[in-house]
Amino acid sequence: MQDFTGIDEKLKRAEDNILYLDEDIGRFFEEGDHPILPQDNSELFLEAIQYHRNRVIPPRFSVIAGEIIHHLQSSFDHIAWHFSVGATDKDTGIDFPIFLKQPVDSENRRRFKGKVKLIQNSDVLQLIERLQPYNSADPLNHPLWIIHHFDIIDKHRELLLTFSTGTVFFPTAMKPIMEAYQRAHPELDTIQVAYQFQDYGTLTPYISFRDLGGRTFEPVIPGLVGLYNYTLDVIKEFKIL
Repeated sequence: MQDFTGIDEKLKRAEDNILYLDEDIGRFFEEGDHPILPQDNSELFLEAIQYHRNRVIPPRFSVIAGEIIHHLQSSFDHIAWHFSVGATDKDTGIDFPIFLKQPVDSENRRRFKGKVKLIQNSDVLQLIERLQPYNSADPLNHPLWIIHHFDIIDKHRELLLTFSTGTVFFPTAMKPIMEAYQRAHPELDTIQVAYQFQDYGTLTPYISFRDLGGRTFEPVIPGLVGLYNYTLDVIKEFKIL
């Protein structure tokens, strides 16, 4: 079993931040008007939606989300360093390769190989290859690509953008049905779609990512939990190599 103490601490920090952010978002809505959206009065419902859409989202939400994403991305980069034999501070090109498209041209193949050039464990190399987003049917929606993409946004351009929306918390089995309905009705915004499923749970205001793998209907906390769980499962695979 490999010693992944440092990576485990990063994941624990990410988990703690998710719990803290969840509580912070909850307080944000509890301290305002309409913490529960009125579902039986359409006029009051629209009034509540407008109220939440006009609220200013605290910048700290984006900052904390960015920290969580960075811990996840850093965990993967530490994997590359962990398995790199003889790596030194001069080997600045070593990190976990994450490619949206298969690196078939010479330049991208060189970049890919440069990131893993000191990894001698063939099982590790095979797992890194298997995890690449380009092996997925939907690379843009691959958790590893989302983590990588969000980390770049947070570091180089702007904090993760979020906005006020409403959602229904419903059984997991309902999620693909709801997403299919949204795809079939692109003229409806996310809150209008959620309203159609109000009978399946309580309709509440929430904070969502503007774009998570092409999805605009992903509340922040479930989205981050999904990325965290993916990272946790992958790290477990590397631990046994």
